[in-house]
Amino acid sequence: MKRIVALLLSLIFIFVLVSCGTQNTEEPQSDNNSSANGLTGSTPGNTSTGFEQSENQPLSDKKILTVYFSSANTAGVDAVSSATPKVNKMGSTEYLAEYIHGKVGGDIAKITPVKDYPESYNGTADAAKAERDNDERPEFKPLDVNPEDYDVIFVGYPMWWYTLPMIMYTFFDTYDFSGKTIIPFNTHAGSGDGGTYREIEEFEPGATVLDGLAVSGSRADNSDSDIDEWLAGLNY
Repeated sequence: MKRIVALLLSLIFIFVLVSCGTQNTEEPQSDNNSSANGLTGSTPGNTSTGFEQSENQPLSDKKILTVYFSSANTAGVDAVSSATPKVNKMGSTEYLAEYIHGKVGGDIAKITPVKDYPESYNGTADAAKAERDNDERPEFKPLDVNPEDYDVIFVGYPMWWYTLPMIMYTFFDTYDFSGKTIIPFNTHAGSGDGGTYREIEEFEPGATVLDGLAVSGSRADNSDSDIDEWLAGLNY
């Protein structure tokens, strides 16, 4: 009789162990299957909800504007102010803007100064330097669109005296891009972006400023592949 009782107790003990083991193997399986809810690889406090991906939705889901300033009336290669050579009868910054616009779609607008810059390279360089030294805000003609109506704004400009043309200061003083995405691009003659992308972040603290593209004005017409790679890197 004692042997029978002992045997029954042993069977019960084994059954309990098997049951517990089964429960412990099912719990991680439930975590692994959580990918159906967008939680693959998530940990407490670091749960992916899919929102991060929605930040880079196709541009077709967003309202896009390419806006640029390009002083196209100077033909010399720039050593100080990057009103760089003409490409296909247009300024190098304008060339980049038109190419980007062709890739991403949306609308395009040119920032045109109220007061024309001189025809000569030296005249434009001198005028640009005077504007910078005097911290001027040159006026520009009304745009055909309101940049604040767009979700994504590509902003292009040349480097003048190692910084933004002062008319771009006027542009950022005029519009509030809070909640928008700004994507800068520029032409230069050796100064890269000159820290201007960080300046734009300071001008528009409520906006998201993405990585920009700086292209040497003298090779703008050979920059198509660079622009394509840059846009692809931005998921655009």
